[in-house]
Amino acid sequence: MFARINHLAITSDNYATNARFYQALFGMKASNTQRPARAAPVGDGQIGLNNIPRREGRRSGLDHFGFEVESMKLALERIKAFDPGLEYVQRPAQRPNAAYSGHDPDFIVFDLAERNSGKAKDIFAENSWEQPRYINHIALRAKNPERSAQFYTQVFELKRLNRPSDGNIYLSDGRVTLVLLPWTMANFVGHDPMPPMLEHFGFKVESIAALKRDMDDLIGQNPQMVTKPLGYGEEGEARLALFKQCPVGQFHLTDIEGVYIDATETDIAAI
Repeated sequence: MFARINHLAITSDNYATNARFYQALFGMKASNTQRPARAAPVGDGQIGLNNIPRREGRRSGLDHFGFEVESMKLALERIKAFDPGLEYVQRPAQRPNAAYSGHDPDFIVFDLAERNSGKAKDIFAENSWEQPRYINHIALRAKNPERSAQFYTQVFELKRLNRPSDGNIYLSDGRVTLVLLPWTMANFVGHDPMPPMLEHFGFKVESIAALKRDMDDLIGQNPQMVTKPLGYGEEGEARLALFKQCPVGQFHLTDIEGVYIDATETDIAAI
C-alpha cells in the first residue's frame, strides 16, 4: 500500500515505566535506542509505540500517530490538493520516525516518514516481526467522520472496510484499522468535554482471559504497574460508556499514564 500506520506517541511523566508496561503485558519489544533521555520506544512488529517524556507546556497522554509513505512528495501534494488550508512542517533532523508533521481536518496531528529513506532508527527501523499481541486499531473522534474518511483515503490510500452501518467509519492499511468515531458535544453529558482527538488504541490478543491473568500477575509482581481505575462514580461511568462506543474492544483498561486501551480476540472484519 501507499501508506501504513507506523507509530503512536504517548507523552508521560513516567515514560520509562509506561514502556515497561507495554513490554510486560503485551510482549512489545524494546528498542536498542541510544537516546534513553529522549524516549522509550517499544514495538509490535509494525507499530512503534514511542513513550516520550512530558516537557513543559505539554499535555500528557496519547499525543499523535504517524504514517510511513511510499513518496513524501506525493503525500504532501495530496494534503494540499485535498484542502489548501491543511498545513505541515518539517521536523527536526534528530527525529528518527518523522520527517514532517501535519494535521487532518480536525487538527489531529500525524507524522510522516518516507519508506526506504534510510533515516529510520531504533524500533522504527527494526519493525519486522510477528507477535500474538499487536496493535490492530486506533480510534479518533472526528467532527465530520465522512470528510475525515475522504482525507485519509485520498491522501494515504487507506481502504474503507465494508461493514454494517453503526455510525462509525473503518479504514485499513492492511493490518491496522483507523476507526473514525463521531464527535458531538452530546458525547460529554455528565463529564468533561474534550475536543476531537485521538481517543484510544487497541490490541488484537490471543485470549482476553489470558490477558486478564497476565495483568493480575503483573500487578502482583510490581505495584508500579497498577493502571487507572475505570467506571467509578457517575462521571467515570459516563467516560467509560463513551469509550465503549467503539465496538471493537471486548476488554477495556488503561496504561500507567491513563491512556485508554482496549483488547479484542476477534478480527475487526468479523465484528
